[in-house]
Amino acid sequence: MSENTFDVALIDKRPFFETVLRYGVKQSIIDSVKIAAIENDAPKGMVQIAETFGSKYLRPEIEAARKRIVNLVSLYLLETSKGDLELASKLVRDNTFLTLSRGGSGLLKALFAMPEYALLGSVEKGRVEDFLEFWSLKEKPLDYHKALEQRQLNALEIEAGFWFGASLGISRSLLQDEDIEASSVVRSAMLAQLIGKPEISILNQIEFATILEAIRAKGLLNKSRKKKIDSAIEEIPEKYHAIVQRVRQEIINQDMPKIQDMSISLDKLVYELKDRYFIRDHEVEDTSDYDALVSKEWTRLTKGKTDIDSLLTLFLCLTVGLAPKTSLPEKTAKTLIKKIRNEGFHPELASEWIKVAAPHEKQEGLLEDWNDFLEDAKNYLLDDWDTTCSGALRFLSENCHIEKTAKNK
Repeated sequence: MSENTFDVALIDKRPFFETVLRYGVKQSIIDSVKIAAIENDAPKGMVQIAETFGSKYLRPEIEAARKRIVNLVSLYLLETSKGDLELASKLVRDNTFLTLSRGGSGLLKALFAMPEYALLGSVEKGRVEDFLEFWSLKEKPLDYHKALEQRQLNALEIEAGFWFGASLGISRSLLQDEDIEASSVVRSAMLAQLIGKPEISILNQIEFATILEAIRAKGLLNKSRKKKIDSAIEEIPEKYHAIVQRVRQEIINQDMPKIQDMSISLDKLVYELKDRYFIRDHEVEDTSDYDALVSKEWTRLTKGKTDIDSLLTLFLCLTVGLAPKTSLPEKTAKTLIKKIRNEGFHPELASEWIKVAAPHEKQEGLLEDWNDFLEDAKNYLLDDWDTTCSGALRFLSENCHIEKTAKNK
């Protein structure tokens, strides 16, 4: 049988069972006794199916059951015979109609058991009954064939994810606890190959940012490194080669242009690329170390301070052109208030600085905190009735880092 035979069977609009039956009778493979047996078995199967998915007493359910059982038989015959009409006819001849129907149901159950997505963690699959109810009404074998191919690829990619995870020193149990795409682990391994450090284990944002910074400093690939990478790929199981080549090319075509674009800050680069790679939960990392690596201007001015009082103090300084500080003596705070009342208040200067200098992941939260602060701050800082600045100072003491003078302690 040629591949074309299978292709024709896939696009034939008639149920494959009908085509097989006509062929089998014409070629004297299927006789009248077999036809009678099918006519006897089919109603039994239809009632069973109607009862499973609805009610055996309703005409619409029986009609749907007729379509389901023919589709199931057609699916089994097509996949087992690969479109060979003679072989399919002999399957009809040698098996009961209900056996062929159960064969089709078995194929759908096997399809259901395969991964719909290439994810390493556990995924809730729903009920197999719902899956069968949906797929048994599909009359296009090509839909099943496409789904089968995709799920087989997903299974292989998951297998590759665990294999490459082991090569990076990442346990299978750890990967199973993560809700990540298998390709992200493969991509991490390929990135390690590209920078000439296949033994590296990319576990957190600090290490990931360090690798990206190293690539920027040293460039992409030289001939010697390319040769080593090609040699290393040969040691990878052959069944993963297509996945490796695809992921490697994705890194070169999609990620490397961003990595080498120096107009993109290291902080923003990590933010844009991190979801494509395997990176451990960054919330358990030392935040100040990460900020120091990717946001040098932010670290220089904040001095590693992360509390909101210190940051709001810094932002407030920026709005009036004062030297940015994370804490202010009470006397300086009073000067700041007077400067705002005399020269104006420009909160947008702080907002712009946050967008430029703050770690990318923190920007949204910082802007929200700053805007919440401004809602009340304007009322106090611009209050002309507060001639002694006492109300404004009290507000700043409650929301910013203000150092009281010794005489007021």
